[in-house]
Amino acid sequence: MTTERLIDELLLWALNASGGDTTCDLGPHTGVAPSRLPFPDEAAVQQAASGLEVRGWARGFRNAGGDVVFFRLTSAGVREGERRRAAVASRRDRLAFAENALLTWVFEAAEVGRPVELLDFVSSPANYFYGSRLSVDEVDTASRNLVGLNMLSTTGGPLTGVRLEPDGTSCVMSGQPVRTYLQQQRPVHLEQHVHEGGVGAQGFSVHQQLGDRGTGAAS
Repeated sequence: MTTERLIDELLLWALNASGGDTTCDLGPHTGVAPSRLPFPDEAAVQQAASGLEVRGWARGFRNAGGDVVFFRLTSAGVREGERRRAAVASRRDRLAFAENALLTWVFEAAEVGRPVELLDFVSSPANYFYGSRLSVDEVDTASRNLVGLNMLSTTGGPLTGVRLEPDGTSCVMSGQPVRTYLQQQRPVHLEQHVHEGGVGAQGFSVHQQLGDRGTGAAS
């Protein structure tokens, strides 16, 4: 389990366990049953709690040995936890994440001229959104979206092999999310609107408007 995933899971667990109360003591030494903590061992708890501290999302209380005995969420931690909890419950946010995560994973995993299998993504560490695993249906929908956007091509039906297309490579290399990249790639054109009876040698008034292709309307 990666450090980021440990932090993701501890933050949401702490928000649920505390109810957003920043005075609530949390952790394995506060009477919380180990089975209620979403971690395999004490070392993982320490790692995640330290990560929350570094990000300003929790304040840790340590013993003489430097271990976190318990921690409390900060106001910033509560806000971030609530934002993430809402995102995990949002179909739109989950699919947006799935598109970005899947495209990046294909870019990293693909070999030249060879497809990669989407089932491998489903079981990979990349398939987690704030600690919540994406469903097979969500991965399939994201892959079909990316195929429709000409960023991936498929070798067959749902959850089969996919290849990275040039537009997909360009998007990943730009460092931008898929939808942001697409918005910035939309061609801009120049419109001219001509009105009779205006100024000018020919009796016309001309004004120009920049807009996205296909969205301009005649005046």
